[in-house]
Amino acid sequence: MVIIKPSLLIGREYLYFSFLLLTLLFFSLSVEFYNYSKLTQFDDAVIEVTVLKHYAKSSKGKQYDVFKLQTDDGAKFYITSKMPLKELVGYKTQVWVKTKYISFLEYLKGFATKGGIITVSRSKAVTYKLGGALKTIHKDPEISQIYGALFFALPLSASLQDRFSILGVSHLLAISGFHLGVLSFILFTLLSLPYTQLQKYFFPYRHRNRDLFLLVALVLGAYLLFLGDVASLLRAYAMLLVGYILHDRGMKIISMQTLFVTLVLLLSLWPRLFFLMGFWLSVSGVYFIFLYLRYFSELSKYISFVAVPVWVYLMMTPIALVLFGNYSLYHPLSILWSILFTLFYPLALFLHLVGYGESMDGVLHFFLASELDGEHFKLSLVWLIPYEFLALGSLYSQKVLYLLLLVAFGISVAAVYQVA
Repeated sequence: MVIIKPSLLIGREYLYFSFLLLTLLFFSLSVEFYNYSKLTQFDDAVIEVTVLKHYAKSSKGKQYDVFKLQTDDGAKFYITSKMPLKELVGYKTQVWVKTKYISFLEYLKGFATKGGIITVSRSKAVTYKLGGALKTIHKDPEISQIYGALFFALPLSASLQDRFSILGVSHLLAISGFHLGVLSFILFTLLSLPYTQLQKYFFPYRHRNRDLFLLVALVLGAYLLFLGDVASLLRAYAMLLVGYILHDRGMKIISMQTLFVTLVLLLSLWPRLFFLMGFWLSVSGVYFIFLYLRYFSELSKYISFVAVPVWVYLMMTPIALVLFGNYSLYHPLSILWSILFTLFYPLALFLHLVGYGESMDGVLHFFLASELDGEHFKLSLVWLIPYEFLALGSLYSQKVLYLLLLVAFGISVAAVYQVA
């Protein structure tokens, strides 16, 4: 007997859901506009911000420092300084900014404006302090940076970003669905035994799995708030909540409707996400995984364990080449690294929790010590539109899916040929 699970939205429910979305979007934009109005009330403003990035740049023989800053309201922007300053990443600072010509759209997207550092606090934000504590575990500062990115979503240096971009594994360092899944499993396991004992004596009438999920969701929600504005993690957390609600009600979880509902809810609540490339890359990755499951879910788990990384690599390569234009002969190996990462991340997390975090340093030294050369191979933006149409069309036709796969494979082969 085949059990057919109902979908989340049917018929008129789409109309009610659309009304809810519009209400949420109106409220969210109203809050954003209020914050924007406070910032631009005068031609200049002095505000408290956190330094997200700080790097040197040169132009026409002149060198200056660039700062990526974030306000307490979540607005991100750039200013420059002609005077070289000490490393300020992670520090709370007071800055002066020119706000006269900032539009509301620029405020949502992120903007660059004239400004300057006024004062710097003596201590860093908590996540950066924890990232700094990793330096006491790992002798190599680059390795401590890698774990800082994996555990606390801290930014990597430009040199490390380039290195992982050449390897094609930058996505592994962005905390997202896989990382959240590992953390969920660990938390569920750790909480399961004590909860079972308490339930046995005090509340046997409670639903065990439902309560445990609520506890896990609360802990992960606190983790999300602690890390701050991490688009890929926010998307993963929202899908976790939506997925469990559907599961609890006997509805389909792995479906494009689940992804669509999560996507539009997030955009309604946080309109800034619309302008974040990392958010759309995260959504695209999930979309292609769901597309694979739509047509190949009958394949064994062992085959899919290898096939899914290959599939996602091929599907995402054209998008990455349009957006970034970096490619090397090491990129196809990212399929292998993605598979091995499913073992590396939970093991590294466990070893850090039990006090042996440095045990995996040798593995990371393998990546850091090798000589890597990347090539510039950028696809024109005109490729992206028909490719996205093929991706959407694959939802309705398996023939279109095969055409999409053929195009993706052809572009990957062309990229290898170009840099070989």
